[in-house]
Amino acid sequence: MGAWPGSPPKKPQAIAHVTAGTGALRLGRSVGSPTEGHLVGGTHLEEAPYLRVSPAHAGGDVRWGLEPLVTAIDRAARAVRRQFPDAVATVGHISRQGGGEIDRHHSHESGRDADVQFYVRGRNNKPLLSNGFVAFKGDGSAAHWPGAYFDDVRNWVFVHSIVSDPHAHVTHIFVAAPLRARLLAIAEHLGAPMNVRMRAAELMVQPRGALPHDDHFHIRIACPPRQQGCVENPTAPAATIAHAPRAVVRGRRGGAPVAPAASARPTQRPRVAPPAPPRPVVAPPPPPVKGSGEADEHDVVAPPGMIPYDDADGPAD
Repeated sequence: MGAWPGSPPKKPQAIAHVTAGTGALRLGRSVGSPTEGHLVGGTHLEEAPYLRVSPAHAGGDVRWGLEPLVTAIDRAARAVRRQFPDAVATVGHISRQGGGEIDRHHSHESGRDADVQFYVRGRNNKPLLSNGFVAFKGDGSAAHWPGAYFDDVRNWVFVHSIVSDPHAHVTHIFVAAPLRARLLAIAEHLGAPMNVRMRAAELMVQPRGALPHDDHFHIRIACPPRQQGCVENPTAPAATIAHAPRAVVRGRRGGAPVAPAASARPTQRPRVAPPAPPRPVVAPPPPPVKGSGEADEHDVVAPPGMIPYDDADGPAD
């Protein structure tokens, strides 16, 4: 079995390549904010046995980002794979090559945002794969997929690795509040280090005025140090536009912004705790949630009634 998540891989692997041509940078350059910006250079996320791109979001090659973000996702996927040899992470959109606007998104413009599908399990705890993102309720069951459940343990191992990553300064993990509570509960049950649990509790938030993010993680990293032109947070009007229905205008949705929340404020950079030391393999998951029906553990399926895909823009209090 592998080491506790967050520890470095035994053998470094070449997992991504950097854009070629003038302006290609080792890390890439994030210019502007997540909602009004672009990407210079950047790293391309590559699929692997432990990581795939969501079939529903594979079109257009929206898999470019700053190297710290792309490699952190890869490391987290490998951390889960070390604990569970059958685990496969599923990634949605990151940014376009060169960044800029993406249909059905307000952010993802500057290479610092990524959407990652939740790990899903069946009632026998075997992993399930779907063609797109799947919404989950607070009891862990899928809203529109009988027999599928939010995989508390695998999702926590992924979050543990992301928040402990030594190279990516994660500032937000947007996720629905009931699922956040499940992740913190399983972290305590598994005996995760207190500093990791506290950092995860600080970073995991349900965005205000937005869809609750009950079908995927939205991960955002900070501007790299000394990178001029990178804007940490969206401007005040944009930061309050999250998931309000809007018409598609010039490849993205337009419309009046939602009034800013009274408590909205710039996000301060959290203190980065050192990675946790290696720990034994995680304990077995708690008993599965009771439910009716059973999902197919062997096929990639598209559950009916899937929730529309979207993202959040700014800080949430």
